[in-house]
Amino acid sequence: MDTVTHEVLDHLNLGILIVDEKLKILFQNRFMLRFIKRHSEDRKCGSLPELIPGFNSPYFQISLMDALEQGHSLFFSAAMHEKLIDSREKYNIRVTRFMEEDQKRLLLEFTEVTDSFERIRQLRESISQLRLLNQELKQKEKAIQSLAYYDQLTGVANRALFYELAEKFLRAAERNHEVLGLMFIDVDNFKQINDTYGHEAGDKVLVQVAGILTAATRRNDVVARYGGDEFLILLPQINAPDNYKIVVSKILQAKRDAIVCNGISVEICLSVGVSFYPQDGDSIDQLIVKADRAMYIAKKQEGDNWYYPAENI
Repeated sequence: MDTVTHEVLDHLNLGILIVDEKLKILFQNRFMLRFIKRHSEDRKCGSLPELIPGFNSPYFQISLMDALEQGHSLFFSAAMHEKLIDSREKYNIRVTRFMEEDQKRLLLEFTEVTDSFERIRQLRESISQLRLLNQELKQKEKAIQSLAYYDQLTGVANRALFYELAEKFLRAAERNHEVLGLMFIDVDNFKQINDTYGHEAGDKVLVQVAGILTAATRRNDVVARYGGDEFLILLPQINAPDNYKIVVSKILQAKRDAIVCNGISVEICLSVGVSFYPQDGDSIDQLIVKADRAMYIAKKQEGDNWYYPAENI
């Protein structure tokens, strides 16, 4: 190799190795000398496998011999062959065969890509952090949505969600000529429960009442806490007004089992008023007013007649 070529190769910002058919090192530029100084205990490595023990594996031996015999170019990426060079630094290695005075030689080019790997690592870390942040934002969004649309004590819909869904169901009932039912439920003895057993017991009663109402309704029905000890149930697509009695029967059966609060059995008394679209009103507020009036009339009834259809007012 002439002096000019040698000088040019020494000033390249990549490692250059030339090996013979037995993988003996014939030439290394300054970059590779620095590489050897950093990565090899034997500063006088005579062969490629001595310099880089990873090349001792059968896979790399076969690949290098194939390149020598067939003239195939090889590329060993740092991403695919991380363990080839045991180092924090990362290198891509390109292997090319050339002929020198009828002798087969392999030219190995070592390109350091440590910075690229670090950027990729940082990018992956940033993406991971963004995903975590996105998950946190989604969780917070759900929490905010829950605060906006669900009663925090009972878990059922609050007024805002009730009105939003009620308007949709009302428009659907009008469009499809269907009956829409609305039930107004009040816990009659709630003040007495609060005064006797305390507010914590009162809260537990409300939670269990919400559970009873939810269990008694269909999946597409809407149970909402209207305020205090008052609940609303929206009954879309009930086909006939009398079908509300199925829900009433389920609630009546469930409420017969006394609610237990702090080991004490607490009997509850519910009053229910029922109204229907279209006969009792053509707006949600009208249906609520009618059902509320029916509920107050129901409070005056004795025995199990604790519901009162608005049509009977």
